[in-house]
Amino acid sequence: MSQPISLRERKRAETWSALHAAASQTALEKGLEHVGVEAVAAAAGVSTRTFFNYFQCKEDAVLGLQEPSVDDSMLASFNVEGDLLEQVSHLMLSVLQSIQGGASGENRHAILHKYPHLAHRRFQYVVKVEQLVTGIVTEQLASSQRWASRRDEPYSVEDVAKTIVMVAGAGLRNVMQKTISRPTRESQFDALDEGLALMRSVLKELL
Repeated sequence: MSQPISLRERKRAETWSALHAAASQTALEKGLEHVGVEAVAAAAGVSTRTFFNYFQCKEDAVLGLQEPSVDDSMLASFNVEGDLLEQVSHLMLSVLQSIQGGASGENRHAILHKYPHLAHRRFQYVVKVEQLVTGIVTEQLASSQRWASRRDEPYSVEDVAKTIVMVAGAGLRNVMQKTISRPTRESQFDALDEGLALMRSVLKELL
């Protein structure tokens, strides 16, 4: 059962949404060059200093990007003793979705189409997702029965975790491409499951 949202959390979410809405609408209607931090903060009813408590730069506000996070439900559903490709891929997609906040998929698609160079900024957050998930997989794999039976292998648990994340990351890039104009939670997980089936088929031919 999910915990009720506190007044402070609700206020923070409202401020985040107001800043993102002001920045993204300005970028779409007037152009990215007309997005100013002071104007965006004023439109959201906060100070410029407060803006930087939510976003590192105006580009992050325009795209609606925030630091990746992992909640208890994500960790509870992750089973390191299960199908690692599927488990890590699902965990990565959940964490990837956390960087997007409440941003509109349609708006983000329109902004990236108009300003393709902003895709590099989003990719920087994807790298953060990969680093966060690698740390989780390394920690859980190291303490698992699965790894205990393979300690004589010449590879470190961290290298194994990095490799799994890299393989899973390839599948997630396919998901992002297929759902770029409609990136709902449901559509992305459906695309991920289809992509995993295709990946297994391809890997059989390669290995």
